[in-house]
Amino acid sequence: MSRLLVALVALLLLPAAARAEGVCEQWIAPALAEGPVTFGFQSADVSTGRRACPRTEVGLGVQGGAIIETQNFYGAVTAAGLLSGSVAVRPDLEVFATLEALRFQYVQNATLTGTNMSLGQLTLGGTYVALTSGSFVLSPSVRLELPTSFASPRTRTVGGEIGAAALYRSSERFEVHGYAGVDASLGLGASASLPRAGFLVNVGAEYALFSGFAAVLDANVHFGRRDVLDYVAPAVGLRFRAGEHFGAELGASLPLLGAERALAIGGLKLTWRM
Repeated sequence: MSRLLVALVALLLLPAAARAEGVCEQWIAPALAEGPVTFGFQSADVSTGRRACPRTEVGLGVQGGAIIETQNFYGAVTAAGLLSGSVAVRPDLEVFATLEALRFQYVQNATLTGTNMSLGQLTLGGTYVALTSGSFVLSPSVRLELPTSFASPRTRTVGGEIGAAALYRSSERFEVHGYAGVDASLGLGASASLPRAGFLVNVGAEYALFSGFAAVLDANVHFGRRDVLDYVAPAVGLRFRAGEHFGAELGASLPLLGAERALAIGGLKLTWRM
C-alpha cells in the first residue's frame, strides 16, 4: 500500500513539475521580466497581479504616485523604495516577498502641509503551478499583507489576497497573461478598523522584440475597495536585460475611470535572476 501511495504521488506531482518547467522556461531570455506590470495603487505589491511561472530573483525598485485635487485644495505625493525577492522552491512552486523599505509621503491640505517618512508594508506569498496544458499555465496564488507600516502612527494595516494567474505562451517571444483575485484589509489600532475588500482582474500581453527588450501592455479593473468601480487602468511596461542575470522594468499605470484618486503611478525595478 505504501508503495502504491508513493507511486500515485509521483504520478501527480513530478510530471506536473516537469511540464511547468518546460512551458515556463520557453522564454527568449531568463533575465527578461514576465507577467503583469508590477506597479499598483496599493502599498507594496498589493493588487498588482502575479506572474504564473516561478522564478528565483532579488529586486530593488522605486515607485510613486500623486493626487492633485485643486477643487478640494488637496494634494499628495507618495514614493517608496522597494526590496523584493522570490525563490522557486520547485519548478512548480514559488515563495515571494516585497517590502516597502522606505515610504515617503508629502501632503498639502489647503494651507496645512505634512511630511512622513517611515517603514512601509511587507507582503509574503506563494504561487503554485496547478495546471499545465500545452502552452497554457494556471497558477493559484496567495499573498499576506503584514502590519509593518508606521505611515499612520495609530494604525497598522493587515490584509490578504487570493487569486490565480494564467499564462498562454505561444512562442519564446510572445505571451498573453492574466490574473483574477480578491483582496481584503483592515486597520489594527485605536482608530476605526475600516475593513475593505476588492476584486482585481488583469489581462495583458508581452512581446519581446529581441532577447534584450520586451514591451508589455495590461488592462486592470478593480472593484469594491473604494466604490463599486475603483478603477479601469491601462498599464504599460518596458523591460530590458543586460547579460544572463540582470534585468530592468520601467512601468506606469493611469486610472481612466472609477473612484481612484491618483493621477498616475509609475516606477522602476531592477532585478537579478539566479
